[in-house]
Amino acid sequence: MGVAVRISERSVEDARTRAEREVRLLLDAAFAVLGRVGIDGLTVAEVLSEARLSTRAFYRHFPAKDDLVLALFASESERAATRHLAALGDLDDPMRALEAWIDGVLALAYEPRRARRTRVLRAEGARLRRDHPVEFARILDDELAPLVTILRAGAERGQFDVNLATDPAMIHAIVWSLAEARLDGSKVNHAEALAAAQRWVFGPLIPDRAG
Repeated sequence: MGVAVRISERSVEDARTRAEREVRLLLDAAFAVLGRVGIDGLTVAEVLSEARLSTRAFYRHFPAKDDLVLALFASESERAATRHLAALGDLDDPMRALEAWIDGVLALAYEPRRARRTRVLRAEGARLRRDHPVEFARILDDELAPLVTILRAGAERGQFDVNLATDPAMIHAIVWSLAEARLDGSKVNHAEALAAAQRWVFGPLIPDRAG
């Protein structure tokens, strides 16, 4: 490998590292500003002040404020998916894996630190879904990916009677409704919410109970 190639490759790598660092700083700053002043106070200027970056740095990565907020949602979905995958363990037992997934979604509302992050972004979810349906649908698909993997494994083993085209979104809606109720002040405790979610999710999925 020639000197010119080595130097150019190092330059590309350095630029990528800088870009990743800038994006992470901007996302962390945006989340901090959202938590402090809400979406109405989330301006590019406030984010840049928090991140201590230039205007040029912002527009290198995000065409507009909504693109930043969408990136926040995508980042949180990635965090959730990573936690779900880590908690799934052995997919030879899809029943236990699904229980872990359900508990992971409920933790977004029942675990105090995660609940604070969830509340910050939740208020913007409906608007982004309306104004950016394609981008928001892509984020939701990524969020559902671990669930789809579990359901497929259960179907292949004959444990679940499942329609992969429709059931993942329905299951997510059931579990998320319990999480949202908690965010809205529900007094149902974590164990009760988990039991309710399992009853509504597993009942139709298990062939002996379905139909």
